[in-house]
Amino acid sequence: MSKTYPIEFSPLYRMRNRRKLARVLKLDEKYFKQNHTYKYNHFSEPKPNGTGTRNFTVPEKELKSIQKRIYKLMSRIETPEWVISGKKKHSYISNARNHCRNYNVKTMDISQFYDSAKRKYVYSMFKEKFLMADDIAWIMTDLVMCGGTLPTGSPTSQLVVYWSYSDMFENIYEIARKYKCEFTLYVDDMTFSSNIGISKQLRKDVEELLNSYCLHAKAKKDHYYQNNAFKKVTGVGIKKGKLLVPNQKRYEIIEMYKTCLKNKDIVEIEKLRGLLTSARQIEPDIFPEIYRFVEKYKDDLNLLARNRYYCNMRKREKFRGENVSALRP
Repeated sequence: MSKTYPIEFSPLYRMRNRRKLARVLKLDEKYFKQNHTYKYNHFSEPKPNGTGTRNFTVPEKELKSIQKRIYKLMSRIETPEWVISGKKKHSYISNARNHCRNYNVKTMDISQFYDSAKRKYVYSMFKEKFLMADDIAWIMTDLVMCGGTLPTGSPTSQLVVYWSYSDMFENIYEIARKYKCEFTLYVDDMTFSSNIGISKQLRKDVEELLNSYCLHAKAKKDHYYQNNAFKKVTGVGIKKGKLLVPNQKRYEIIEMYKTCLKNKDIVEIEKLRGLLTSARQIEPDIFPEIYRFVEKYKDDLNLLARNRYYCNMRKREKFRGENVSALRP
């Protein structure tokens, strides 16, 4: 059997029984006979570009384990070629690569997509596309949603948001074809490209369709790049058919390098390595001097990672021990 298959072959398809659902999700068969209250951790982090903060909603351990299993099952279901998110060996970089050969590029972004996703669409997805029983569809909706929103830190959210709005995205794909454009979707980033001019009406048609689902395009992410202009698609630069690291990311790496040269702080060097690794996925030979600097600390970085791993293991063991003690009479 191929690695992916039509939705009809998914173990989740036509799910009618709670015991069977528990088995498919690798839970105790009686798990869904009880009511469960799931908890999330809420926190914020500064955005990489320094403009404001990004909010995260991360499920606690038990629920995250269940969501990982749901993601694994959903990731095996075929999606159209133009859907880039939620697929193995696909990323924001391969999304940009799809548009390298075209002169004109239009980018649009759905504003606060996870927060704006309606519970009724998620439920309908499980009920009408997966043909689940009513109660199973509600259970699945509760498992992947945090109240009335899709959690940003959940492994399932990318695929759930696509499948919940797949009819809308199919219509957007048809709009792109109407205006002779290639179209790709990466979570909430929509990219259109063509070797002929892209009609302004395309944007109007897409916005009108989004509005019919109570969604909106984010104005500051709305760009139209023409001919040989530098283009930015899902954080990756494109110039004359080549993928490039955007200047802002280059500057960030250089400034971090200066800080590391001065302080020799291993935690900062670890951050630098992360930034450099990301950049080298786009341009493999970028910043050779910085690469050599980071390589000198390879053993120290590996030790840091090992210590962090064992520290987390001890925390988990302590947490597990406390839970066992609490259950004892």
